[in-house]
Amino acid sequence: MTAPRIFFYVQHLLGIGHIARASRIANALVKDGFDVTVVTGGLPVPGFPSEGVKTVALPAVVASNAGFSGLADADGRPAGEDFLHARCQLLLDAFHTARPDVVIIEAFPFGRRQMRFELLPLLEAIDKAEPRPKLLSSVRDILQENRKAGRDAETVTLVKDHFDAVLVHGDPGFVKLEDTFPLTSEIADRLLYTGLVAPPSA
Repeated sequence: MTAPRIFFYVQHLLGIGHIARASRIANALVKDGFDVTVVTGGLPVPGFPSEGVKTVALPAVVASNAGFSGLADADGRPAGEDFLHARCQLLLDAFHTARPDVVIIEAFPFGRRQMRFELLPLLEAIDKAEPRPKLLSSVRDILQENRKAGRDAETVTLVKDHFDAVLVHGDPGFVKLEDTFPLTSEIADRLLYTGLVAPPSA
């Protein structure tokens, strides 16, 4: 039998918390015998992902301002339409090459709305794939609360329409997703608490 194939998308825009958590999950999956491809979309971070994890590095984008409302390339120039279209195509090519059994998308649709230009086409490609891979969202237990009307409802719609499960990296005895996401009850059947993701003890 071949190892189950995991396709794991992670985009860090400012800090490294997202890629650090995704890398630790990817490392654990590799140790458990999965064939893991991590697709990164931010500036390189030494040590993440670690050796033994296949990686696809998309042309990097970063947050162009503190409000995360825009994207810039690695040199700080605004990411134009041609750049973003080419990046989207590279992501779709990587997905079709990997032919995964499971796709994990870090943060989206609870965050990373800036990446909709490539993630919505990826969701469409997943839905059309034969066989269709399972699709999971990977989120931290405490979300940045949305201030704009309609964002939470939009997230719920995307989860219901496309995602098989939401991996919540936390302990519900400590913090529950509904503490920062008020519409959690509408997707309660998709939630899987994984426990906290942490580095090995020193």
